[in-house]
Amino acid sequence: MSVSIIDGSVESVDLRRARGGLSIFRSIVFQQDGVGPRTIRNAVVTDSIAAELAPGTRGRFYIYNAFDLKGVHGVRTADGRDIYGFPGNNQNIFLILAIVNILWIALIVTTRDAVPMLGVALLILAVVGYIFMGKGRREAQAQFEGDAGYRST
Repeated sequence: MSVSIIDGSVESVDLRRARGGLSIFRSIVFQQDGVGPRTIRNAVVTDSIAAELAPGTRGRFYIYNAFDLKGVHGVRTADGRDIYGFPGNNQNIFLILAIVNILWIALIVTTRDAVPMLGVALLILAVVGYIFMGKGRREAQAQFEGDAGYRST
């Protein structure tokens, strides 16, 4: 997982959909201080963060990229608000996938005396995904908390 910081303002947003506590943006364009524009495509953010991503919002934006999922996990606005939210639904999906595959493997082993290789492969994928999403959440939270003294100008 990688995390980064953008100091600047939101130039434009293109919301694809908002449902289940998450918002998915087609694109978010930031105007970085002294650097120029930066666009994040297919960004997934929590609704609390999405509410802050309005054009003209100025501050520090915390960006994550974890296991093919990217977006904004924190905002410190110029007027002093601190908002953190990491979308954790994918980690739960990986956990459910792992449990379903364990049950499937157990069923096939007990009824057919064989091991389903697809089930084993999906179990490995689910475990790796769960580990990486958890690691991503911890890194994102550590980045945001480690920068707690920052105040935007």
